Amino acid sequence: MPNTQRDTLKALYLEQRSALLRFLCARLRNPELAEDVVQELFIKLSRANLQAEISNPSGFLFRMASNLALDHIRKNKRMQVRDQTWSDLNSEKAGNEYKMDTPHTDDALIAKERLKALEVRLESLSPKASEAFIRHKFHGQSYQQVAEEMGISIGTVGKHLSKALKHIMVLKVDGGYEN
Repeated sequence: MPNTQRDTLKALYLEQRSALLRFLCARLRNPELAEDVVQELFIKLSRANLQAEISNPSGFLFRMASNLALDHIRKNKRMQVRDQTWSDLNSEKAGNEYKMDTPHTDDALIAKERLKALEVRLESLSPKASEAFIRHKFHGQSYQQVAEEMGISIGTVGKHLSKALKHIMVLKVDGGYEN
């Protein structure tokens, strides 16, 4: 696209941005999404490589906006269908309601026993190693966050976690966890 035509379209976009935004808000019924689409329109406009002269630049902008809005609507519908299909395949229903995912009684009991064994193992660790393990594994903190909050180096955090993992992962011969 010649620079003059691109510049003309950009200038027209800036003049009609508020009208384009209102148009998209009416189509999408979502002001945040409309704002995203208006910005996407500008990016696409800046990258467009059109060979022919545009006889109706204003109509061209609104057609581009309409097409982008339709793309977002279609994408959203595909996403909803995909999510619904996944839910239907991976959840049990009782009538029209989804049943709550609850573990079987045996699984819950085994998990409680393993958690208790883990707590016992952590109690027998040094306080620093135990704290570093809990912060990283249970609270999801990064090594950097653990180091800053505990006042130690990142390398020391790694050593504490290595020590904790070796300590709690002692396996019995039959493959179960040792208590």
